[in-house]
Amino acid sequence: MLISHISDIHLGYAQFNLQEREEDLYEVFGEVIEKSISEHVKAIILAGDIFHNPKPNGAAIIRLARELKKVKEKSIPVFFVLGEHDISRSNDVPLPYLFHNLGLARRLKPDSPVQIDNLLIYGFNKERRSNVDNGLITPFRKLESNMKNEIQKNSTQNPSLKKILVLHQGLYDFNKFAGEIFSNDLPVGFDYYAMGHYHDHIEKRFSTLDGGLVAYPGSIDLGQNEAISDVEKGFLLVDLSEVSENVNTHWIKLEKRRHQFEYPIEYSNLDDKLGNIIQESVHYLKKPIIDLKISGADIDLKILSRQLLRLETSFLYYNWSILDEGSTTGFSYDKSGDFDMDKEMSLLIQKTLNSEALTHLSLDLINMFHNQDDPPNNTNIDKSKNNQIANYVWKFFENNKSIYQTLNNPNLDGKGDSN
Repeated sequence: MLISHISDIHLGYAQFNLQEREEDLYEVFGEVIEKSISEHVKAIILAGDIFHNPKPNGAAIIRLARELKKVKEKSIPVFFVLGEHDISRSNDVPLPYLFHNLGLARRLKPDSPVQIDNLLIYGFNKERRSNVDNGLITPFRKLESNMKNEIQKNSTQNPSLKKILVLHQGLYDFNKFAGEIFSNDLPVGFDYYAMGHYHDHIEKRFSTLDGGLVAYPGSIDLGQNEAISDVEKGFLLVDLSEVSENVNTHWIKLEKRRHQFEYPIEYSNLDDKLGNIIQESVHYLKKPIIDLKISGADIDLKILSRQLLRLETSFLYYNWSILDEGSTTGFSYDKSGDFDMDKEMSLLIQKTLNSEALTHLSLDLINMFHNQDDPPNNTNIDKSKNNQIANYVWKFFENNKSIYQTLNNPNLDGKGDSN
């Protein structure tokens, strides 16, 4: 049995606010669906961030409906969980639930799995870091306990039964800045953990999960915080064959993406290099996107800007920056040009506070104030007054102290490193 595992689609996102980039994303999503159908998958899993905005534009809604209709006509069920981009802070009904009500897709729940042949699929919607204990960890332990008896009974009748858990959460095991839970927080008993949230393709088996495979297919195209680069994007075909004890995967590269790449140029060779770049651009089906890294001495910005105008007819979008090799700060953008706002903010706070626990607390508070997203125990605090803001911060820390203490010492409560 083959299953398509797709995540972080972000329908409606327009990189650089360009309509062409929004259309690119629809085309790439169409390629994912087309390839899934051609591989004769038995089901499709969308592991969150289906839309880029909880209130997406009409084009994004129509395009999703069109693709879901295609797979429904092929009798291929689609299952989904919500990512943070799908969930409105105003407590509106999430728009993806519309497709559940129309019978074009089915939302997954943690307490009532769906079954396809010899496969059980459970799913949890995204939970913010501040609600991980109540929203995930406690339900995980309950699910783990319930499964021990239920799965044992079913396995006796059907030894080939496989189980999938679908989540849109970051694991600290892979990214200590963007994580929300540890791998050993996950409930044991699943053969495959279909993850969303990280935009990179990651796969790893954990002994603490009895060899269960944790997998992120990555986003289907470059996202909001990803730098221009020639990185490959794709999705996962998951083989749940009865003849194999372990779940196997095959990552499918997407071919219809618009090409993006970095290009280093010495200012002294600017004219010749630009000519070469323009000649190479005609080999692509779509006008590519380029990020120029310019180095050299005595750079005349007026001449440089005038020369770069030559790229406008051959490239959809171009960006440029001047490399100052003599000045580095130690942050990631100095070395690779890959700027990750969350990571850089984490590094700055970590350098200042010298505490990983306080760093995570600070990031949570920044996000909470920015999003005006109050935890349940702090809803009555008037944030317009300074003394109440202090109380607000302290109460938030008190309500979530265990989370931050665990982060500062992962060995607490049995939360150690996984192999």
